[in-house]
Amino acid sequence: MSKEEREKMKSWVTNWKQTGEELDRIKWQELRTMDAQSARLQSTQALAMADEWRASQPALIDRPSGMVEQQRWFAKWRRKST
Repeated sequence: MSKEEREKMKSWVTNWKQTGEELDRIKWQELRTMDAQSARLQSTQALAMADEWRASQPALIDRPSGMVEQQRWFAKWRRKST
């Protein structure tokens, strides 16, 4: 990476940090001033979006997590080590 590229990257990171801090400040200000009706509406909309996304991903819902299989392996290894 050239010196110019490094300087661009540093500038980008600095801008991102400053922008992120400002966006965070704006977010918390909006949350502090939000009334109950707006909060309910936004919560309802967020949950509806999550429901729509989940309904569009049946393969992800039906796929096992692997936790049961992992616990079987742990139990098997524990029995062998005793």
